Amino acid sequence: MHFYVVIPARYSSSRFPGKVLAKIGGKSMLEHVFINAAKSDAKEVFIATDSNIIYEEAKKFTNNIYMTSNNNKNGTERIAELASNLDWDTNMLVINVQADMPQLKSDNINFLAEKANNNNGLSTLYYPLKDENSLLDENTVKILFKNNKVSFHRIIDNANKPEIYKHIGIYAYFVKDLIAYKNLPESKSEKSLSLEQYRFLDNNFIISAYNAVSDPGVSIDILDNLNDIIDINS
Repeated sequence: MHFYVVIPARYSSSRFPGKVLAKIGGKSMLEHVFINAAKSDAKEVFIATDSNIIYEEAKKFTNNIYMTSNNNKNGTERIAELASNLDWDTNMLVINVQADMPQLKSDNINFLAEKANNNNGLSTLYYPLKDENSLLDENTVKILFKNNKVSFHRIIDNANKPEIYKHIGIYAYFVKDLIAYKNLPESKSEKSLSLEQYRFLDNNFIISAYNAVSDPGVSIDILDNLNDIIDINS
């Protein structure tokens, strides 16, 4: 099983600017994510950014940091650019690990890579919702299973709770999928919900979703989320 991990990292987050450089236990959040990813079976782990500040900070712990265009609309486009610049084979599997998930462990990365290789398609992870209030929290992306199809939501009201889970910000795709994505226009749902995966769904790509094998931990969306990190071992 051969795959790369790419961590797209931007500085100008609207809800928490510079969050990927926030310190957690003496290391930046980005470094924690990189360390966890490096423990996986990935051939290599890369960081892709459009920020000189992030580039200089990442250089302190890896040489696999690349500058990408600031015209990319999301992390998937950023990874597509990196794959093109590095001339990766179209059948190479790539795992997109979000830079704001410092507790996501390598077991989930390896599990998703294995599943993606077996189903030969786009894949992601989910985990049980721990708090029903998350249904109305737009910062917590939800995944809904209905009629053997998946959909993604920011707010769900009056829904059948057994079918709803927390979406985990990790994706698997082959380089050929990334090329296709980059050549497609932004979709309506992608724009309205600010959820990049809808460009695939709205163009009839199938996304397979699997229950994460371990607790993925906290997604750092706002400053207060840092207080939710109780233990971090990197």
